[in-house]
Amino acid sequence: MQRGRQEEELAEEEEEEEDGDGGPESALEKSPFQLTAADVYDISAVVGRDLLELRAGPELPAARARLQFRIVRVLEMLEALVSESSVAEEQLRRERDSLRRELEQLRAAAADPGSAPQVSLGPDKMVIDLTDPNRPRFTLQELRDVLQERNQLKAQLLVVQEELQCYK
Repeated sequence: MQRGRQEEELAEEEEEEEDGDGGPESALEKSPFQLTAADVYDISAVVGRDLLELRAGPELPAARARLQFRIVRVLEMLEALVSESSVAEEQLRRERDSLRRELEQLRAAAADPGSAPQVSLGPDKMVIDLTDPNRPRFTLQELRDVLQERNQLKAQLLVVQEELQCYK
């Protein structure tokens, strides 16, 4: 009789948790990469409650199966987190090694006094000889602005000329 009442109470508690905002069990359904600290506490509460249920009634196969499923899910989450962190760690190692090689190359180039410094220019950069009398003296944007202003002044001149024709 005592065990029957406990089973009914547990079933009611589970229904209440499922009716709410997902309850602690919803943390088990999340992706391991979306877990928060609160979700970890919810998972531990769910597993702890299941362990207490098993202690109270050793002949509850549903509780055993549920606990077994939850433990397997937690292990899967841990496996996913470990594999993700090892992939990230390997990427960081490769990046570190690449940066070390690049640093060594730069140091070797700087240590070699006979080599001329190499200037790497971007796609929008140009080398200009400042002693060249025919070098460009304005940027392309400055030239565009000057042309636009000239066109506006030309349009105003035409308007003024038309007005002058009207007064003649």
